[in-house]
Amino acid sequence: MRFKFVLLLLCWLFTASAFTAEPSYGQSDDRLSLRQRDQDKPLKIMVISDLNDSYGSTTYSNEVAAVIDKVKTIKPDIILCGGDMVAGQKASLTEAQLTAMWEGFNQAVLNPIDSLKIPFGFTVGNHDASPSYQKDRAAASQFWNQHIGATNLTFIDRTHYPFYFSYKQNNVFFISWDASSETITPEMLDWMEGQLKSGTAKQARLRILLGHLPLYAIVADKNKPGEVIAEADRTLDFFKENGVDIYISGHQHAYFPARKNGVVLFNSGCLGGGPRPILGHDEGPTKAYAIIDIPATSAARFDFNAFVPGTDSLINLQDLPESVLGFNGLIHRIDITD
Repeated sequence: MRFKFVLLLLCWLFTASAFTAEPSYGQSDDRLSLRQRDQDKPLKIMVISDLNDSYGSTTYSNEVAAVIDKVKTIKPDIILCGGDMVAGQKASLTEAQLTAMWEGFNQAVLNPIDSLKIPFGFTVGNHDASPSYQKDRAAASQFWNQHIGATNLTFIDRTHYPFYFSYKQNNVFFISWDASSETITPEMLDWMEGQLKSGTAKQARLRILLGHLPLYAIVADKNKPGEVIAEADRTLDFFKENGVDIYISGHQHAYFPARKNGVVLFNSGCLGGGPRPILGHDEGPTKAYAIIDIPATSAARFDFNAFVPGTDSLINLQDLPESVLGFNGLIHRIDITD
């Protein structure tokens, strides 16, 4: 009798655990979806950033419209947005205005992408969710939690979504972190280290980090503290030690793919207002979007190109300066040995 009771208890515990066990990395999608994202297939990444115009604007530039319309032709496997999707960071903006801005973004950008069922990875920018603007952060959190399904992402950990989270596509591991200001919190770094040391991250073909502020300044208007991540060299060491292969950023409104200490620092151009010239470069500013192509094998040998929105003319890498020296450091163009 006692044996039967123990046997029944073990069966009950086994059955219950099947329904209550948590995924290894927090809340994630179903195992089938994860297995599909584990496949070493070619991965085409479309990179856009800094879509916003003037403070409080609910509409977007012709360039944003042109690039979003181009998505169905380009057919990327995932789209990454480097932040500043709306035009906040102004104290006088009301909650109603913030809601209207996010709805404008939804109609102009997210809805068309979701209709194609293309995954949309994003990071919050200073105009989306600056830590100094709690109304902005609340509005951003509300919007992204209401539209989490529209991202079509295969999450690994969304415990801190929408401010920092991890996801996977074609066996490439992605992290979006909160670089909406120069300060990176110790809590977020601890979380990132855990993510990057996980088996999922280590077994991935590449590890790509997406954040708004870059490590190093590349334009005159942002060549000062507060416009880049504080302690850039130390942060770069953290990337290197934890296996980050590519850091994609926005904010500076200039396209400049660089490499420093073996880490690719992919500075995205902007699609919204205010393209800026690169420091020490004679060429005028231009808006840009980019395509990163990761092959099925030898993923580290990825290819990339950037284009001028509207005309889709190619931005020649050799027309960019070989290096850029800002107040906090020197970075070299990606094809230059550092």
